[in-house]
Amino acid sequence: MYEFQHPRPVTVALQAISGVVEIAAEDRDTVEVVVEPLDDRDAAREAADKTRVVLEGDTLVIEVPRAETWRLRRSPRLAITARVPAGSALTGKSAAADVRASGVWSAVKLDVASADVRIDAVTGDVSLDAASGDLAVGRVGGALKMDGASGDLRADDVTGDVKAKSASGGIHLGAVGGSVKASTASGEVRVGRLHQGRSDISTASGDVRVGIAAGTGIWLDLNAVSGRMTSDLAPRPDTEPVAASDATVELKVRTASGDIHIHRAAEGMAA
Repeated sequence: MYEFQHPRPVTVALQAISGVVEIAAEDRDTVEVVVEPLDDRDAAREAADKTRVVLEGDTLVIEVPRAETWRLRRSPRLAITARVPAGSALTGKSAAADVRASGVWSAVKLDVASADVRIDAVTGDVSLDAASGDLAVGRVGGALKMDGASGDLRADDVTGDVKAKSASGGIHLGAVGGSVKASTASGEVRVGRLHQGRSDISTASGDVRVGIAAGTGIWLDLNAVSGRMTSDLAPRPDTEPVAASDATVELKVRTASGDIHIHRAAEGMAA
Protein backbone atom coordinates (compact mmCIF):
# COMPACT_ATOMS: atom_id res chain seq x y z
CA MET A 1 0.00 0.00 0.00
CA TYR A 2 1.13 3.54 -0.77
CA GLU A 3 0.28 6.26 1.72
CA PHE A 4 0.98 10.00 1.58
CA GLN A 5 0.20 12.72 4.11
CA HIS A 6 -1.76 15.31 2.13
CA PRO A 7 -4.69 17.20 3.73
CA ARG A 8 -5.55 19.10 0.51
CA PRO A 9 -7.41 17.86 -2.58
CA VAL A 10 -5.29 16.32 -5.32
CA THR A 11 -5.57 15.76 -9.05
CA VAL A 12 -5.53 12.05 -9.81
CA ALA A 13 -3.70 11.36 -13.09
CA LEU A 14 -4.74 7.82 -14.02
CA GLN A 15 -3.31 5.52 -16.70
CA ALA A 16 -4.95 2.09 -16.46
CA ILE A 17 -4.86 -0.89 -18.79
CA SER A 18 -7.18 -3.72 -17.69
CA GLY A 19 -9.11 -4.72 -14.59
CA VAL A 20 -11.00 -2.40 -12.25
CA VAL A 21 -10.28 1.00 -10.69
CA GLU A 22 -12.16 2.19 -7.59
CA ILE A 23 -11.40 5.67 -6.29
CA ALA A 24 -13.11 7.36 -3.36
CA ALA A 25 -13.05 11.10 -2.61
CA GLU A 26 -13.81 11.46 1.09
CA ASP A 27 -13.06 13.45 4.23
CA ARG A 28 -9.47 12.51 5.00
CA ASP A 29 -6.00 14.07 5.28
CA THR A 30 -4.05 11.26 3.64
CA VAL A 31 -3.85 9.63 0.22
CA GLU A 32 -3.89 5.84 0.00
CA VAL A 33 -3.39 3.61 -3.04
CA VAL A 34 -3.45 -0.19 -3.28
CA VAL A 35 -2.52 -2.04 -6.49
CA GLU A 36 -3.18 -5.79 -6.61
CA PRO A 37 -3.22 -8.45 -9.34
CA LEU A 38 -6.61 -9.94 -10.18
CA ASP A 39 -5.16 -13.33 -11.08
CA ASP A 40 -2.11 -15.46 -10.30
CA ARG A 41 -0.28 -14.89 -13.56
CA ASP A 42 3.30 -13.70 -13.34
CA ALA A 43 2.49 -10.87 -15.72
CA ALA A 44 -0.22 -9.55 -13.38
CA ARG A 45 2.05 -9.66 -10.34
CA GLU A 46 4.81 -7.96 -12.31
CA ALA A 47 2.45 -5.23 -13.53
CA ALA A 48 1.22 -4.58 -9.98
CA ASP A 49 4.79 -4.30 -8.69
CA LYS A 50 5.82 -1.97 -11.50
CA THR A 51 2.78 0.30 -11.40
CA ARG A 52 4.00 3.84 -10.76
CA VAL A 53 2.33 5.52 -7.79
CA VAL A 54 3.80 8.89 -6.81
CA LEU A 55 2.57 12.16 -5.36
CA GLU A 56 4.07 15.07 -7.26
CA GLY A 57 2.97 18.25 -5.53
CA ASP A 58 -0.84 18.12 -5.69
CA THR A 59 -0.89 15.48 -8.45
CA LEU A 60 -1.28 11.80 -7.65
CA VAL A 61 0.11 9.72 -10.52
CA ILE A 62 -1.18 6.15 -10.93
CA GLU A 63 0.37 4.67 -14.05
CA VAL A 64 0.21 1.01 -15.04
CA PRO A 65 3.24 0.06 -17.14
CA ARG A 66 2.75 -0.53 -20.83
CA ALA A 67 4.52 -3.49 -22.40
CA GLU A 68 4.76 -4.03 -26.14
CA THR A 69 4.31 -7.77 -25.62
CA TRP A 70 0.94 -7.34 -23.89
CA ARG A 71 -1.98 -7.49 -26.25
CA LEU A 72 -5.18 -5.91 -24.96
CA ARG A 73 -6.95 -9.24 -24.49
CA ARG A 74 -3.96 -10.60 -22.56
CA SER A 75 -3.09 -7.48 -20.62
CA PRO A 76 -2.51 -8.06 -16.91
CA ARG A 77 -5.70 -7.39 -14.95
CA LEU A 78 -5.22 -5.24 -11.87
CA ALA A 79 -7.40 -4.00 -9.03
CA ILE A 80 -6.50 -0.40 -8.22
CA THR A 81 -8.06 1.13 -5.11
CA ALA A 82 -7.39 4.73 -4.07
CA ARG A 83 -8.71 7.06 -1.36
CA VAL A 84 -8.14 10.80 -1.70
CA PRO A 85 -9.42 13.98 0.02
CA ALA A 86 -12.89 15.17 -0.95
CA GLY A 87 -12.94 17.81 -3.67
CA SER A 88 -10.12 16.19 -5.64
CA ALA A 89 -10.11 16.06 -9.46
CA LEU A 90 -9.85 12.99 -11.67
CA THR A 91 -8.21 12.85 -15.10
CA GLY A 92 -6.73 10.12 -17.24
CA LYS A 93 -7.25 7.17 -19.56
CA SER A 94 -8.19 3.51 -19.33
CA ALA A 95 -7.89 0.88 -22.03
CA ALA A 96 -10.10 -1.85 -20.56
CA ALA A 97 -10.33 -1.18 -16.82
CA ASP A 98 -13.74 -0.16 -15.45
CA VAL A 99 -13.60 3.04 -13.39
CA ARG A 100 -15.79 3.74 -10.35
CA ALA A 101 -15.35 7.11 -8.61
CA SER A 102 -17.38 7.56 -5.43
CA GLY A 103 -17.72 10.63 -3.24
CA VAL A 104 -17.64 14.27 -4.31
CA TRP A 105 -15.13 15.44 -6.96
CA SER A 106 -14.29 18.92 -8.22
CA ALA A 107 -13.89 17.94 -11.90
CA VAL A 108 -13.59 14.76 -13.97
CA LYS A 109 -12.13 14.14 -17.43
CA LEU A 110 -11.73 10.52 -18.55
CA ASP A 111 -11.08 8.79 -21.86
CA VAL A 112 -11.66 5.02 -22.03
CA ALA A 113 -11.34 2.55 -24.90
CA SER A 114 -13.47 -0.37 -23.74
CA ALA A 115 -14.70 0.09 -20.18
CA ASP A 116 -17.63 1.21 -18.05
CA VAL A 117 -17.40 4.43 -16.04
CA ARG A 118 -19.52 5.46 -13.05
CA ILE A 119 -19.05 8.80 -11.26
CA ASP A 120 -21.04 9.69 -8.13
CA ALA A 121 -20.96 13.48 -7.81
CA VAL A 122 -18.94 16.35 -9.28
CA THR A 123 -19.21 20.01 -8.30
CA GLY A 124 -17.66 21.27 -11.57
CA ASP A 125 -17.50 20.06 -15.17
CA VAL A 126 -17.41 16.46 -16.41
CA SER A 127 -16.05 15.12 -19.72
CA LEU A 128 -16.31 11.40 -20.51
CA ASP A 129 -15.34 9.67 -23.78
CA ALA A 130 -15.61 5.96 -24.55
CA ALA A 131 -15.16 3.83 -27.65
CA SER A 132 -17.14 1.03 -26.02
CA GLY A 133 -18.79 1.03 -22.62
CA ASP A 134 -21.55 2.54 -20.50
CA LEU A 135 -20.99 6.01 -19.02
CA ALA A 136 -22.94 7.13 -15.95
CA VAL A 137 -22.82 10.19 -13.69
CA GLY A 138 -24.91 11.05 -10.65
CA ARG A 139 -24.87 14.79 -9.91
CA VAL A 140 -22.95 17.37 -11.96
CA GLY A 141 -22.62 20.93 -10.71
CA GLY A 142 -21.23 22.29 -13.98
CA ALA A 143 -21.44 21.27 -17.63
CA LEU A 144 -21.46 17.68 -18.88
CA LYS A 145 -19.96 16.24 -22.06
CA MET A 146 -20.43 12.52 -22.86
CA ASP A 147 -19.36 10.83 -26.07
CA GLY A 148 -19.70 7.10 -26.69
CA ALA A 149 -19.40 4.98 -29.82
CA SER A 150 -21.16 1.94 -28.31
CA GLY A 151 -22.88 2.05 -24.96
CA ASP A 152 -25.53 3.85 -22.93
CA LEU A 153 -25.02 7.37 -21.55
CA ARG A 154 -26.73 8.37 -18.31
CA ALA A 155 -26.76 11.37 -15.98
CA ASP A 156 -29.15 11.91 -13.06
CA ASP A 157 -28.91 15.65 -12.32
CA VAL A 158 -26.93 18.30 -14.23
CA THR A 159 -26.87 21.98 -13.28
CA GLY A 160 -25.31 23.26 -16.52
CA ASP A 161 -25.46 22.38 -20.20
CA VAL A 162 -25.29 18.82 -21.55
CA LYS A 163 -23.69 17.56 -24.75
CA ALA A 164 -24.24 13.83 -25.28
CA LYS A 165 -23.49 11.81 -28.40
CA SER A 166 -23.70 8.06 -29.01
CA ALA A 167 -23.34 6.07 -32.21
CA SER A 168 -25.15 3.04 -30.76
CA GLY A 169 -26.76 3.40 -27.37
CA GLY A 170 -29.44 5.17 -25.42
CA ILE A 171 -29.12 8.59 -23.76
CA HIS A 172 -30.90 8.99 -20.42
CA LEU A 173 -30.83 12.34 -18.63
CA GLY A 174 -32.65 13.32 -15.47
CA ALA A 175 -33.06 16.97 -14.51
CA VAL A 176 -31.01 19.39 -16.64
CA GLY A 177 -30.56 23.01 -15.62
CA GLY A 178 -29.22 24.27 -18.95
CA SER A 179 -29.42 23.40 -22.63
CA VAL A 180 -29.21 19.90 -24.10
CA LYS A 181 -27.59 18.81 -27.35
CA ALA A 182 -28.07 15.05 -27.65
CA SER A 183 -27.83 12.71 -30.62
CA THR A 184 -27.67 8.97 -31.23
CA ALA A 185 -27.79 6.92 -34.40
CA SER A 186 -29.47 3.94 -32.73
CA GLY A 187 -31.10 4.32 -29.34
CA GLU A 188 -33.73 6.21 -27.40
CA VAL A 189 -33.26 9.64 -25.82
CA ARG A 190 -34.97 10.52 -22.54
CA VAL A 191 -34.79 13.81 -20.67
CA GLY A 192 -36.59 13.86 -17.34
CA ARG A 193 -36.96 17.62 -16.89
CA LEU A 194 -36.01 20.81 -18.75
CA HIS A 195 -36.83 24.28 -17.47
CA GLN A 196 -34.68 26.65 -19.55
CA GLY A 197 -32.33 26.91 -22.50
CA ARG A 198 -32.25 25.89 -26.15
CA SER A 199 -32.14 22.13 -26.71
CA ASP A 200 -31.54 20.07 -29.85
CA ILE A 201 -32.24 16.31 -29.78
CA SER A 202 -31.96 13.87 -32.67
CA THR A 203 -31.97 10.12 -33.27
CA ALA A 204 -31.98 8.10 -36.46
CA SER A 205 -33.68 5.10 -34.87
CA GLY A 206 -35.27 5.46 -31.45
CA ASP A 207 -37.96 7.18 -29.41
CA VAL A 208 -37.56 10.58 -27.77
CA ARG A 209 -39.26 11.53 -24.48
CA VAL A 210 -38.78 14.96 -22.89
CA GLY A 211 -40.28 16.34 -19.71
CA ILE A 212 -40.87 20.10 -19.33
CA ALA A 213 -40.93 21.67 -15.88
CA ALA A 214 -44.31 22.89 -14.69
CA GLY A 215 -45.02 26.55 -15.47
CA THR A 216 -42.34 26.74 -18.16
CA GLY A 217 -43.10 28.44 -21.46
CA ILE A 218 -41.97 26.32 -24.40
CA TRP A 219 -41.46 26.66 -28.16
CA LEU A 220 -41.48 23.35 -30.03
CA ASP A 221 -39.99 22.32 -33.38
CA LEU A 222 -40.72 18.59 -33.77
CA ASN A 223 -40.34 16.28 -36.75
CA ALA A 224 -40.72 12.49 -36.93
CA VAL A 225 -40.28 11.02 -40.41
CA SER A 226 -41.75 7.65 -39.43
CA GLY A 227 -43.35 7.80 -36.02
CA ARG A 228 -45.96 9.48 -33.84
CA MET A 229 -45.71 12.86 -32.12
CA THR A 230 -47.68 13.31 -28.89
CA SER A 231 -47.80 15.92 -26.16
CA ASP A 232 -49.77 16.44 -22.97
CA LEU A 233 -48.74 20.09 -22.65
CA ALA A 234 -52.10 21.80 -22.25
CA PRO A 235 -52.03 25.56 -22.98
CA ARG A 236 -53.58 27.82 -20.40
CA PRO A 237 -57.03 29.15 -21.33
CA ASP A 238 -57.23 32.49 -23.18
CA THR A 239 -53.49 32.59 -23.97
CA GLU A 240 -51.72 32.98 -27.28
CA PRO A 241 -49.12 30.41 -28.40
CA VAL A 242 -45.65 31.10 -27.02
CA ALA A 243 -43.26 32.68 -29.53
CA ALA A 244 -39.68 31.45 -29.72
CA SER A 245 -38.39 34.79 -28.42
CA ASP A 246 -40.61 34.54 -25.33
CA ALA A 247 -40.11 30.87 -24.50
CA THR A 248 -38.12 29.73 -21.48
CA VAL A 249 -37.38 26.45 -23.29
CA GLU A 250 -36.77 26.13 -27.03
CA LEU A 251 -36.87 22.46 -28.03
CA LYS A 252 -36.00 21.00 -31.42
CA VAL A 253 -36.43 17.24 -31.91
CA ARG A 254 -35.74 15.16 -35.00
CA THR A 255 -36.15 11.40 -35.43
CA ALA A 256 -36.15 9.33 -38.61
CA SER A 257 -37.70 6.21 -37.12
CA GLY A 258 -39.22 6.65 -33.68
CA ASP A 259 -41.91 8.38 -31.64
CA ILE A 260 -41.67 11.78 -29.96
CA HIS A 261 -43.49 12.47 -26.69
CA ILE A 262 -43.37 15.77 -24.80
CA HIS A 263 -44.92 15.94 -21.33
CA ARG A 264 -45.06 17.97 -18.15
CA ALA A 265 -42.55 16.75 -15.59
CA ALA A 266 -42.90 16.75 -11.84
CA GLU A 267 -40.11 18.27 -9.75
CA GLY A 268 -37.19 15.88 -9.44
CA MET A 269 -38.49 13.64 -12.20
CA ALA A 270 -35.75 11.50 -13.74
CA ALA A 271 -35.46 10.01 -17.21
